[in-house]
Amino acid sequence: MKSNNIVIAHPTSEDQLGAIKAFLSALNIQFEESNESTYNQNFVKKSKKFRKVKTELKLIQLMYGEV
Repeated sequence: MKSNNIVIAHPTSEDQLGAIKAFLSALNIQFEESNESTYNQNFVKKSKKFRKVKTELKLIQLMYGEV
């Protein structure tokens, strides 16, 4: 049976990570590790740009009404 459920854990120590791995292995649950600690930088740049443009547009709307 396939499941689309995703679980993300944030262990704060090697002991916690080891316990999680052991638990998942004991239950025959496939898992993968990722060492990515941040979002994709391209995504972050686009997100910040969008927020800036959105804020500027709201300011224009306040100054001049609906555009």
